[in-house]
Amino acid sequence: MRYEATATCLSWIPPTAVEGVFGLPFGLGVAHYDQPPPDELPDVEVLLSADAIRFANQLHAWIEVQDGQITAHGMSGGGRLGSTTVRLRSRGLTFAGVALPDLTPPPQVQGDRVRFTQTAGGHTGAPVPRAVSHPPFWQLTAPIAWSTIVLTLGSDGASTAEIAAASRFPRHYLYDSAGRLTHKSAMIRFKDWIRGSAQHGTPWGGGGEPVPVTAVKGPAERSLADTILVSGNYRQQDLPEGARLRDRPIADTEVHLLLDGLLLIEIDQQPALEVGPGAIFDPATRPQYSKEHATIRALTPCRLAVLPRDQLDSQALLDSAAEQASRLNAYLENRDRRQSLYLVVNKPGPGHRRLGPPGLDALRTPPPPTELAGQDAAGSRPCVHRGPRSPGDHRAQRGDAALDS
Repeated sequence: MRYEATATCLSWIPPTAVEGVFGLPFGLGVAHYDQPPPDELPDVEVLLSADAIRFANQLHAWIEVQDGQITAHGMSGGGRLGSTTVRLRSRGLTFAGVALPDLTPPPQVQGDRVRFTQTAGGHTGAPVPRAVSHPPFWQLTAPIAWSTIVLTLGSDGASTAEIAAASRFPRHYLYDSAGRLTHKSAMIRFKDWIRGSAQHGTPWGGGGEPVPVTAVKGPAERSLADTILVSGNYRQQDLPEGARLRDRPIADTEVHLLLDGLLLIEIDQQPALEVGPGAIFDPATRPQYSKEHATIRALTPCRLAVLPRDQLDSQALLDSAAEQASRLNAYLENRDRRQSLYLVVNKPGPGHRRLGPPGLDALRTPPPPTELAGQDAAGSRPCVHRGPRSPGDHRAQRGDAALDS
């Protein structure tokens, strides 16, 4: 039996991602930001030809399985760089990217699965002035953008894809074998990338490091986030690392969109989940009970977009809240099972032996659930706190009900 799988990473420049003086050409229309790639993988060649993405890293792998054993395997694919068009008045100048050789270490056979790895990238199209530590102390070179993807293919035909490492700029989107958008890089650091984008800081020079990656949201929340991002009708607000979102209060008439960075949601001062770019925070969907028990803290320096709520479609906000509620329900059920198992295993009695870390015996049995919507539900892994509910009601409230609260 032959099984095949594909992983694709598309890299693009979101609006407002370029900082400082380097952002001026984008504001003047000389250079351009990109539209967010779609949820389903499009034709990569079409995107590259249209200058809609900066580069693509695509890995295709296969294995042969006989009697449950992997007997052969192989891989193909590679990186493809696009071009950068700079417009001066009515004329356009196009700079082609220069690809570096793909790095493809030998696949790793790990029992009933094979792990395939590929690094692709190269010098971006337009040259950029960059300070260096030796004469003449300035270079006009195109920086290097890259990504490393890992595709694991099992003897049962199941596959998983991941972004193992990538450059700090631009943003990287990962698509699985079915062509579905599954993950994205959570942080963009343009200034760090420009300063440290020499070859020695990349995999071709023995460098490179992982980037924070976050799972994508539901289609309604993604669509609403893309609409806000592309519109540009918002002001930006910074949240320093370690600061709480309540330190930058949101008016009831405003909505926040996380543009860049990672936020940690804590429930009763306990870490619950991380959220990345695309998370939407709407105070109008947040009941008072959640305000008393949930705290949102910046794990990294963050940038948020702030805009009036009346600029957004009410139904889109309702649909986004409903998706958040669904994730809350999933988190609630998983936490219930874990806590129930712990209480059963550690039930006092003859021969009782407590399992798990010492801190677990300090956990109280939580009261029944009340949904944390909006500001607390904007992550890829939902999180809830528990509060009063009516007897026999074993589900969290729906997102649209929370919006009406």
